[in-house]
Amino acid sequence: MAMAESVIGRFQEAGHELWLVGGALRDRLMGMEATGDLDYTTSALPDEVEAIGTSLGLNLITVGKRYGTIGIRVDGDWWEITTFRGDSYEGGPRWPDVTFGTSIDEDLARRDFTVNAIAADTRTGRMLDPYGGETDIEERRIRAVGDPVTRYREDPLRILRGLRFASQLDFEIEEQTLAGMTEAAALLGSLSQERITSEMDRLLAGQAPGRGLRLLEQTGVLAEVLPEMLPAIGCEQNSFHHLDVWGHTIATVEAIDASTNRRLRRWAALMHDVGKPAVRHTKKNGEWGFYRHETAGAEITAKVLGRMKMSHRDVQDIVLLVRRHMDRPNVEDPRSVRRFLKKLGGLWADSLALKRADNASHTYDDSDYLDNLERLCAQIVEQDAERLRAESPLDGNELAAIFRREPGPWIRTVKERLSTGVLEGDLEPGDREGALALAKKVLEAE
Repeated sequence: MAMAESVIGRFQEAGHELWLVGGALRDRLMGMEATGDLDYTTSALPDEVEAIGTSLGLNLITVGKRYGTIGIRVDGDWWEITTFRGDSYEGGPRWPDVTFGTSIDEDLARRDFTVNAIAADTRTGRMLDPYGGETDIEERRIRAVGDPVTRYREDPLRILRGLRFASQLDFEIEEQTLAGMTEAAALLGSLSQERITSEMDRLLAGQAPGRGLRLLEQTGVLAEVLPEMLPAIGCEQNSFHHLDVWGHTIATVEAIDASTNRRLRRWAALMHDVGKPAVRHTKKNGEWGFYRHETAGAEITAKVLGRMKMSHRDVQDIVLLVRRHMDRPNVEDPRSVRRFLKKLGGLWADSLALKRADNASHTYDDSDYLDNLERLCAQIVEQDAERLRAESPLDGNELAAIFRREPGPWIRTVKERLSTGVLEGDLEPGDREGALALAKKVLEAE
C-alpha cells in the first residue's frame, strides 16, 4: 500500500478529517498537473498531526507548527497539513494571528479567494465548494470569499496574493475584489519585507506577468511595494519607442525568454530602465535623451533589491544585467565580443535574453545584430572552454610534484591561471618554464 494511503488511513483511524485544498486541487480542476507541495487541512491539532507522521516513520518539518502547519514527506512529495483555521486577528499584523477552527466549513469561510476555497475529502473524494470556486475557475476569475476588504484586513498579504494569482493563472480579478485591493492597499505597509518580496517573485514568475504589473499600478499597490517605479509611469521616450517607460518595461518583462533563469531575467527586465526618468533630458534635436540611464538604473536597482532583502548574489547579478544592458560590442571584432563576455561574468545568455526582450517593443528591429552577437558569444565561449581544457602547460600531478604540496583546490586555481595565460597569449602552450614562473606568482599571492 502506498504511504499516502497509510497516512490517510491513520487520520481516519484516529477519527480526524483530512481534506485536500489549495493550489494542487485548483490545478487539478484546471486540468493541469499539480506541482509543488500538496496542501491539506484537518481536524487534527498540530501535535496530533506530528504524532501520526512520527508513528509512520516519515520525515517531518515542524517550523510552521505555531501557525498550525506540519510538513510530512509522503511518497516523494511534501504534504503541508494544517489544522482547520478559525477566526484570525483583524488589523493587518506582520504575521496574522492564528486560531484553530472546528470544521471544514469554518476553515473554507476564512480563506482568501474562491478558487482556493474548494476541498476534496481524502476518504470519499467528495468535493466541497461553498463559494462557487469551480465556476470562477471555469470563467478564469479571482474573487474574494465574502467581503474583500475584510479579507485584506485579516491579512494584507492577500492583496498581493490576488495579484500574483492573476499573473500566475492569467485570470481577471472580479470588480469588487479589485476595488477592495485599492481601498486596502495602504495596509501593505504593515507586512514584513520578506513576505512582500516572496509574492513579487511569484508574480513575476507567472504566465501573465504583464497583467500582474498593470494591476499593481491600477490598484495603487505599486506605490506601496515598489515606489521607485512610479516615475516610469507617463515618462515619454524618444522616436525609438512607442510606449512610455512603464509601458515599455511591462512589454520587456512579457517578452523575456523565461525558459531559463526566469526569476533573474524578469527582475532584470523590470528594473532595466528604472534609471531613465532620473536622467531624462532634451537633446539638441529636440528629442528626449537618456544618457547613462543604465548607470543610474544600476544604482537604483541595488538600493531597491537591497531594501527587498534579496540575496547578495541575486542583487549582484541583476544589477550587472541592468548596468550592461546597453552594451553593444562590435560583432566584426572578436576582441570586442570577448570584452563583452568578460564584463558579464558568465551572464551573457541572460544579457542576450534581456536585449531581445528590450528590442521587442522598439520602433526598430535589432534581431539581426542580436543573432550575430549570440552566435559569436556561443562560438567564443566554446572555443575558450576547449582551449582552457587542453592548453595548461603543466598538469595537476606535475604541479603537486614541483611544489611538493598535497593535491587540493590550489591546483585548479593555478591551472586556470596558466590556461588563461595561454588563451590571452602570455604563454605558449609548451612554455613550461614560463608556466612555472607564473605558477609561483599565483601561489605567492595566496
